[in-house]
Amino acid sequence: MQLKNSFKLLSLAALAMSGLGVSSAIAQNTTYAPGDIVLFFQQFGGSNTVMLNVGAGITFRDTSVNLINIANINAELSSGALGFGATWYDTSSVWWGAAGVRSSNAAINTHVGGDPNRTIYISQGRSALGVEGSASSPGWLVDSNGSMTTGSSNIIQMANRMETTSLTDRLVETTGTSNVDGQNPFNILGNPNTAFGIFPGGVEASFGAGQLGSFGGVAAEGSLDLYRILASTTATGQVEIGDDSDLRNGTYEGSFVISQAGDVSFIVVPEPTSAMLLGMTALLGGCVRRRKATI
Repeated sequence: MQLKNSFKLLSLAALAMSGLGVSSAIAQNTTYAPGDIVLFFQQFGGSNTVMLNVGAGITFRDTSVNLINIANINAELSSGALGFGATWYDTSSVWWGAAGVRSSNAAINTHVGGDPNRTIYISQGRSALGVEGSASSPGWLVDSNGSMTTGSSNIIQMANRMETTSLTDRLVETTGTSNVDGQNPFNILGNPNTAFGIFPGGVEASFGAGQLGSFGGVAAEGSLDLYRILASTTATGQVEIGDDSDLRNGTYEGSFVISQAGDVSFIVVPEPTSAMLLGMTALLGGCVRRRKATI
């Protein structure tokens, strides 16, 4: 019996190695895992898209320090043939966003690393540079449980290209093949339309002439606020932060920024000098208020 079982295992292994096996024989990207956040870039009227895997969503949920220079994507963005040109950071028709989700399964109320099924990590463009550690965008409120399933499924569909096609943390594809443009369409004016089937106005921000300014010590060319949206609040042991108890109401986790050199960072707190200045401003403001009160 043992000999027969050993022969069977050897036969299955040979079948997989021959390329005739099923899913186990299909090459998978070992640098990608469900729940990772993917940054994506596209251009209105362009023919290519770029994706970059920056790591697990829970990393950005849990960090209390700025993550500087997570990865560099300049070579892919600046390529004239496959990217958007050497001055992509000054090109207003180039847009970028961020999305990640582990599972679209609505039936099983479980969690991994504190994130229940269909926990969506999604971006929204900052309307102004603002202050590090605070959102500068309205945030997201998903209207229904069904929409959470739809959004999760569509994010997975986009990320599936990263998982099954790339062998690294990045992927450059034509718009005819990529799912980036399909899940993040433009309207006829070149502005983002509904993203992933549930986010009206899109989840992307555009670049443009000039620099945004210093953000967390980074000379930022673009910035995205990252939100975490829960589809469930009843999974035992799940992590809840701030307003996570409000079902389908996104909580601000921090902001992605990108420099002219293509370095990507994640900012959650002000740099020390900024924090000191804010503290001094608050202290001076308090002194002024107290002095006025005694007059």
